[in-house]
Amino acid sequence: MSWINTAVDKLTAGAILLCLSPLLGVIALAIKVEGLFDPAARGPAIWTTTRISQGERFGMFKFRTVLAHRHPDEYDKPGKRYTTYEDNPNATRVGRFLLKWYLDELPQLFNVLRGEMRLVGPRPVPPWEYELELSEGADSKRRVKAGWAGLTQAYKGRSASRHENMRLDAEYVRKAATMSPGQRLRYDLNLLLQTLRTALRGKGL
Repeated sequence: MSWINTAVDKLTAGAILLCLSPLLGVIALAIKVEGLFDPAARGPAIWTTTRISQGERFGMFKFRTVLAHRHPDEYDKPGKRYTTYEDNPNATRVGRFLLKWYLDELPQLFNVLRGEMRLVGPRPVPPWEYELELSEGADSKRRVKAGWAGLTQAYKGRSASRHENMRLDAEYVRKAATMSPGQRLRYDLNLLLQTLRTALRGKGL
């Protein structure tokens, strides 16, 4: 990936964060206010969970949508269900709203600014899923950085099976590898817009 793509990623992520800063503040406040009325919902507004990007571990930022009595990584163990999690008994009231509209993913834009993720790429998966994919012969997560948006997030999201997500991630990496920097930039922008449209329908990310 060229420095131009990296610069575009960071400038776009920064612009989105700047435009949405009032919304980010309202979400953080809502999470904290819920904790005032429900002791079980108390905890940080943003927390980090371990993910893999280009074969490396990093702490991915998310708005907290579940009870804080467990470590965030404990919610991403093998055998988890691939749903929207709206019926998750550990989800807070505010958390269910954030999950429905995928607003919990917005803090990942800070990971883009830090260079740990791209705006568009394969899903950032937990270490156990990364190791499982490698054992099954899939190495897309090793070859490119994880993305905030992407082919998987745009067309399947949380409702897809793990193997279907793997297939779409591999398809993205395969297509991106054949493109020039300019072609990839246009492809990524199209996927970003499609991901946003999917999220606005409550079906993506």
